[in-house]
Amino acid sequence: MYFLLDSNVTAAYYLPRSTKYKKVQDRIEIIFDSVRSGKSNHFFYIPNFCIAEVFSVFMKHSFETWNKHLKNKNTINTKVYNSLVKQFSEDIHNGKFLYHFELNRYHILGINLIAPIDHYYKISKSKQKQVVPAGTFDHLIISMGINLAHFHGPENVCIISSDDRLIEILKKCKSKISKSTINKLKLNVAEEVTGKPFGPDIFPGHLNLKTATKKELEEIFNFWPLEVGNLPYKVYRWTKLK
Repeated sequence: MYFLLDSNVTAAYYLPRSTKYKKVQDRIEIIFDSVRSGKSNHFFYIPNFCIAEVFSVFMKHSFETWNKHLKNKNTINTKVYNSLVKQFSEDIHNGKFLYHFELNRYHILGINLIAPIDHYYKISKSKQKQVVPAGTFDHLIISMGINLAHFHGPENVCIISSDDRLIEILKKCKSKISKSTINKLKLNVAEEVTGKPFGPDIFPGHLNLKTATKKELEEIFNFWPLEVGNLPYKVYRWTKLK
């Protein structure tokens, strides 16, 4: 499988405390370490702007004692921060472990196939009282997934995230939408812009590490949990949660 990684699950591997969801912490560790140890064979893409977001997460947990998301001013020290930056930098350098996926014009044009769905169906995060559309980066991640699905086949590409709204948008895009709604949302015009006819078969698969059931994980990986062997080299992660 070819996986396109969101920043939230990527950061959770190196710095588990960056997410409050234990399932996300445990599952991304298994997925990454299974591939790193050679026990499974998958390929990881990460959008270049998600790389920036991961670095930003490290910075937040190192410098921002005032940030309300950091309970009890629970930051990491400079040594830990530098080690995390070094490890992540090594993993993305020359695609050693994570392949740096550059944003291009096709990805930008591709949001014309996604944003109308998000806005029209008023897709929101779970338990969110006020409906707030997803940000442009979320739309771009899905658009990049469309691009990868074009090259590798939609059945071989999966976006991994812990963002409920992003996944719900993708699910809606892959659902049956009437021709009248497609015309209403100008998705037929988007085809002229992108060269892609709107339809469920152009979109990649999806996996929400926060909510996925064992069955859903098995559908993506064939079996779960993945086997993890000894890592071929030392990997720096800050696994202390407090």
